[in-house]
Amino acid sequence: MLKKKFFIGVMGLALGCSLVLAPAEVDAKKKQKPEEPESRTLVLTANGNLTGSVVPYYDKEEIPGFETGYIDLHYRSFDTGFVDGDNSYLTIELPQEFAAVAKQPTFKENISGRVQRKGLLGDRWFTYSENDITVNGTRIAFKTPKEFWLLHGEVNADISINYGNVQKLYPIRLIQGNQNGYVFRSALRRSMAPWDPIQEPLIGSNSDTMMTNYTSAYWDF
Repeated sequence: MLKKKFFIGVMGLALGCSLVLAPAEVDAKKKQKPEEPESRTLVLTANGNLTGSVVPYYDKEEIPGFETGYIDLHYRSFDTGFVDGDNSYLTIELPQEFAAVAKQPTFKENISGRVQRKGLLGDRWFTYSENDITVNGTRIAFKTPKEFWLLHGEVNADISINYGNVQKLYPIRLIQGNQNGYVFRSALRRSMAPWDPIQEPLIGSNSDTMMTNYTSAYWDF
């Protein structure tokens, strides 16, 4: 009888320990198993469009009431899919003929613009600051505030480059001519995480090209 009670007591203690230890073991396994990051961004379709105009610089004398030597660019994108908190970067590739003027110290301060981010965070316009703009050779990168949208989102940017203010400081012409016109290229890329399923849009592109009718950045008359 004593042995029977002892056996029952030992079994009850073992069962109680197993019930206590089992959840602990499960929790330990959960902690040891690394959590897989969830997919955040997926752009299904993309459509980028770049338009603009160039007003050549008149370097003989100033024309009263008329400013010369600037570039106006307008970029529009329309994407579908979803984006969760990514920054986007709009890059404008200037024609190679603008390489000399782009490397001058005062070039960046003569770039201005604004950007509109459309999505679940609202349709807001932001003015670019110098911290949002990076110049690397003939490539200019503009940082867009974080995007958050579902189904469709838009990024619209208006950019002005006053190369005339830079050219005024030099007696020689910094920009070469091109008999075929000047070519500007644009692209929009997002700071997507490594675990995002697709790094590029499935259909379409946020890149676009614009060619001007002007073959010279200067007026000769």
